[in-house]
Amino acid sequence: MELFESCLTEVSLEAPDDFAAPVRFTTYLSYALTDLGDLRRAEEVLEEALGKAEEMTDAYSRVRLYWGVARLNDVGGRHAAALDYIRRAIALLDVTDDTLHLARAHILSGAILLTQDRPDEATGHHKLAEKLLGSTAEPEDLSGLYADQSKAAAQLGNVALALAKAEAAVAALAGDEYPREMGLGQWALAEARALEGDTYGADSAFREATTLLEAHGHRREYVDVYRSWGKFLRHAGREEEALEVLERATDLAAEQVLDTQAHQAK
Repeated sequence: MELFESCLTEVSLEAPDDFAAPVRFTTYLSYALTDLGDLRRAEEVLEEALGKAEEMTDAYSRVRLYWGVARLNDVGGRHAAALDYIRRAIALLDVTDDTLHLARAHILSGAILLTQDRPDEATGHHKLAEKLLGSTAEPEDLSGLYADQSKAAAQLGNVALALAKAEAAVAALAGDEYPREMGLGQWALAEARALEGDTYGADSAFREATTLLEAHGHRREYVDVYRSWGKFLRHAGREEEALEVLERATDLAAEQVLDTQAHQAK
């Protein structure tokens, strides 16, 4: 994070009329701050860049900026604003030949809609993303898409499709190259198995998901997967285990608050 801050300061001093480089480092800095949980500081750095958005002639700089704002708002629970900004990014990408980033933008749109329990709308974005990715998609893109399709199917009550897509999300990844994505795929598989009534399989997948995401994922992800696991255990009548897992989620969330406060105090 300090690296991005120093790069941003240096670029702003050496090339004050260059908007592309500052936007790039501003976005990277906002990602780091968002992952740390310092949403206030992330919002401050992005707001400053947004004030110059209309002066940017480089469409990709504006896409990068809108993407960062969408991601921040999604993490902060402001889903309507998140959708607004990712739609702005999609509008810019629609007139380019960059099908990869357009597909990823549709995947993000679908993910935001899922947080609002709008699976029908999310499915539309998933279909577009799958078409845009084509047959040469990167494993992490395919796995992420399949995991989100599994979540959408689960919200719609389609147990068979939720399970099939979750299994596809895990199968899309080979070896240990994508531990975070594997963690997200295992999380989707856990939710699908729980919906199916496979208590043992769900518990095993939740255990694998928490292990991978705590080591390689964003803090918000592994806090949420612990909470999901705890709810599952409680629903399964395993109250003592549920309390342990939910306490772990609480501890991790508290650590995030302390880390954020420590960073803000610097």
